[in-house]
Amino acid sequence: MYKKWWLGCFCLLAASTHAETISLEYKAFYDRLKQVNKGNYQLVEVAFSVPKQQNCLIENGTISNEKTSTPLTYTDAQRLFIPLDDDLKNERTLVNLNFAGSAAGCAIAMQVRAKQTLTQYDRHRLQQINTEMDALLGTMQGFPMRYFRDPIAGLNFEFSPDQPVVVYIDNREQEITGSFKLAASELDNITSLRFSVSPSVLSPWIQ
Repeated sequence: MYKKWWLGCFCLLAASTHAETISLEYKAFYDRLKQVNKGNYQLVEVAFSVPKQQNCLIENGTISNEKTSTPLTYTDAQRLFIPLDDDLKNERTLVNLNFAGSAAGCAIAMQVRAKQTLTQYDRHRLQQINTEMDALLGTMQGFPMRYFRDPIAGLNFEFSPDQPVVVYIDNREQEITGSFKLAASELDNITSLRFSVSPSVLSPWIQ
């Protein structure tokens, strides 16, 4: 599992030798979304996805129970958009994923990330994102482990690996490829951070 998916897989998908339809309990998604909603985080969220790999390409999906069935919304990157709905939780709802392949070795990944990525950040926004990510990850750890974990090391900005990016930190300039990490210890000394293109994802940096 990639380091950026450090929260890991909370729902393992079954394996088969043919195209596969997998049904997962909606409640597993609901419980985590409820944690985020209770925290009232302004700049960060939890994202669910199926990493794109062999056997794990989604053809379509639904959210269904005995009363209703609605299409599941997902992106080309296979990020899943799951609604927070008390009625769905109470109706024994399932999230159904139809795969083109066998679903062997596939899993649902959960990641804390910024709700929005920008080309330019000021110190206050960077500090708030760092603080909210650290707090949200603490709630995901559960009692008592959240009191023994280390704070996040900082922020991880991800870009397309085939596109060079220029980073401007105050009066300094550098070219990067793939990702850029900003340590939490640097946040107090930065006035502005700017990129030549917007990051695709802004997530916690975990050492």
